[in-house]
Amino acid sequence: MSFGVVYPDVLGAITGGGRVVAEDLQYAVGISPTQAFINQPLEVIVPLQNMVDKPLQVKVSLRMPTRDKKGNPVVMEAGKASMTIGMSPGEVGLMRIPLTAHPPTAAGKGYPIQVAVRFKVPDDANRVRPPDGGPPPSVLSISPFRLQVMKEIDFVTKTSGKSQDVVTVAFDLAAKRLPPPDSATLQPKYETLWASDEMKEEEKLARARVAEARKIALGLGHATSYWELLTQVEDRFADRNMVLHPGEAKAIAKMMAYTVDEAPELEAQIPVEETQWFRTLCQVLAHDDDLHELPRAELLAEYVFDAILFDAIGMGFHVLQPKVKEKLGNSEERLNYANRMLTWFAGYGEPDLTYVYLPLVLGGVVISRLVTLDIRENPWILVDELSEAMQGRVRLAGSEESTIVFKMLTELLDEQTRIIRSQRIERPT
Repeated sequence: MSFGVVYPDVLGAITGGGRVVAEDLQYAVGISPTQAFINQPLEVIVPLQNMVDKPLQVKVSLRMPTRDKKGNPVVMEAGKASMTIGMSPGEVGLMRIPLTAHPPTAAGKGYPIQVAVRFKVPDDANRVRPPDGGPPPSVLSISPFRLQVMKEIDFVTKTSGKSQDVVTVAFDLAAKRLPPPDSATLQPKYETLWASDEMKEEEKLARARVAEARKIALGLGHATSYWELLTQVEDRFADRNMVLHPGEAKAIAKMMAYTVDEAPELEAQIPVEETQWFRTLCQVLAHDDDLHELPRAELLAEYVFDAILFDAIGMGFHVLQPKVKEKLGNSEERLNYANRMLTWFAGYGEPDLTYVYLPLVLGGVVISRLVTLDIRENPWILVDELSEAMQGRVRLAGSEESTIVFKMLTELLDEQTRIIRSQRIERPT
């Protein structure tokens, strides 16, 4: 069986999932401790995750305040205010830059430190991690104790204002004064947390879970994953400033549920073992032995959501193309589209209504009657809710692409209406 694991999301394991998202590098910025004394060293901590198959040159620079809020002088020292390192392909590392506040700096709250992260990437670089970072790691070069210590740091994952590469962290300064630190304690340090050499072990551990993952994925008589996915769809899209109409959320959840519940049987030309969601499931199980005890639908919705969404985009194009006249691109174009959408979904870029409808909502309409629900659903509900949603969306959408998308949706809803009427199903009152 062809089996290629996905590069793991080491950064997410440290931050709890948060990250500053860029296409070639992801990172977060923390400071520890968040309250220090005068002359006490503290550290700016920057975990860095190379997203591509080429080396990156990364420069991290600090900008420290020279005046406090009252205009009084502030004296802060770092062994180096900037540090440049080279990251190997796919590498994840941790940069620590110590600094300290000296007299006459006064005690106070919220001293800001601006941290700029800039990098250079070769033109021929290819992404090796999905935009959300990927599944959790099973192999790390640090101890569980150190990992837990890093998890307790309050990492900042939003850039400051209009800047796309500056993050601001802050600390409080108490009045107590310690002896001046040794200069050696202020030297920045960098260490590798995960390197691509560890992929062999990641794959070995994931392969050991294939049989277990297959039972979960293909188990007979499993309950639909629709309801758990629906909750996640509503919440996750809202988190990205794209609040969905109920009909939109239902159609997307149906498309995702079809991908993991019905497609393994109905789409035999797409082996489940070659899907990203199945491989991610294997890696999730390898990461945590206890997760296999969760109900199937909860496990998939909570821990494999982004991989399911990725595969649902490809499946959406697959089921939609025979139903529409427009050409929906070749396999490479569809893959690039899926990566762009997942990059936005991970937090990079502005909301785009097209991402909601093409192909997720449109595909969800096509397969809506094939998704078996625990409660029998009147098909008129989805048709009416999407018709209502489209009326509101059309008023806001002005691009030619949106016009084409809504034209396709109108045709699909008209077809669904004819089918429902032919089956003499009454609209709910």
